[in-house]
Amino acid sequence: MKPAGIIFFVVFSLVTSCSKVYDPHIATAEKVLVVDGRITNKTDAYHVVLSYARSFTSSEKNTPSIGANVYATDDLDNSFKFNERDKGDYVSDSLQFTGQPGHTYRLHIITEDGTEYESDPQKIFPEVCPDNVYAEFDNEEVLSGITGLKVNTHGASIFIDIRNQSDTVPRFRIVSNLVIQFYDQDWICINPYEGCTVGYTFVFYCWETVNINSNFNLTDEDYLLNSASIKNHPAGFLDDNSNVLVHAYEAKLNMEDTTASAYETNSIGFHLIHHRLLYLNQYTLNRETYLYYKSLYGQIQSEGKIFDPVAAQLNGNIKCITDPMKKAIGFFEASSVSYSEYVVDLRNLVNSQPALIKTLYIPSPEPDGCRIDRPSSKTHHNIPSFWISTGNTSKSNLKNDLILFN
Repeated sequence: MKPAGIIFFVVFSLVTSCSKVYDPHIATAEKVLVVDGRITNKTDAYHVVLSYARSFTSSEKNTPSIGANVYATDDLDNSFKFNERDKGDYVSDSLQFTGQPGHTYRLHIITEDGTEYESDPQKIFPEVCPDNVYAEFDNEEVLSGITGLKVNTHGASIFIDIRNQSDTVPRFRIVSNLVIQFYDQDWICINPYEGCTVGYTFVFYCWETVNINSNFNLTDEDYLLNSASIKNHPAGFLDDNSNVLVHAYEAKLNMEDTTASAYETNSIGFHLIHHRLLYLNQYTLNRETYLYYKSLYGQIQSEGKIFDPVAAQLNGNIKCITDPMKKAIGFFEASSVSYSEYVVDLRNLVNSQPALIKTLYIPSPEPDGCRIDRPSSKTHHNIPSFWISTGNTSKSNLKNDLILFN
């Protein structure tokens, strides 16, 4: 055989030998429980969501697992109940249960048919706050909200420094949400059939939340070889556009007390950005949780190469007690978290860079929304509690912002 023919034969053999379809040996009719749950060190109502996975070939959503007995135990033999609030959504009592750093927790599930599952033990490490959060002007490719295409956008990159304060290996997951505040106003008539001579001016306090990094933003373990601290860890990017493209809101007047409520319309338009609020959540992870997120991120980033991971290779920490051969998917996480909030100022610079001004942490009531207030009223005040007033980085119920419209 000629050399060229030998080369062709070898390459052809490699290509054909790598084309075998991976078979995870999961029966499509098998009923597989899917678990998604997290507890933290913050007083909150924790959620555990249970469902049954559909087959690989199905396009339908998972079926909620209803009527289950769900509870968590700790290393002191305490037990904490999760009650089913909605189909498949089990919620703890925030007055009875808060995760404690240094303690180890295990999730227990008994499904409606009597099958019992439990998680591997999960230890909560102490809460760690970022030592420094700052911004630098940058350019990045982002998806355009108008065309849906990637465009090179000028804006600011957010970075954090974290100093290790313990003798344990620190592993963190960073979630950065940007809340964009914007205004609107409208004059609403209360006698439309009498020439509309009487009405009120209402101010719309609206906001929209944008996730500016991946939920799999993990700190790299490599830094541990050289330093006990994390420097310049990227936490997200935001553009410096003056306007935001959002859904418009309209007011619905209550004639009995002349108040109004906002509802979202289908129309879209540009609004001048009033303030940008950066909400930074820093989760301190144990090793098992860190490796789970890292594997999950690896699957999402896979590009179809022959050695990329497949979904069936992702191992959670849920196992079936009554039948060890019965499969379960998902993860129960126990992590501490620190919350911090900053006003992002792209105009009044510090050392020629955007300013991040720390402010009192008050989360928005929902990711997107709008509140309506009537300035002329002495009794109706509906300004959101997390609102930042013009020129003031503290939360305020004052009407200083109304100078924008006078």
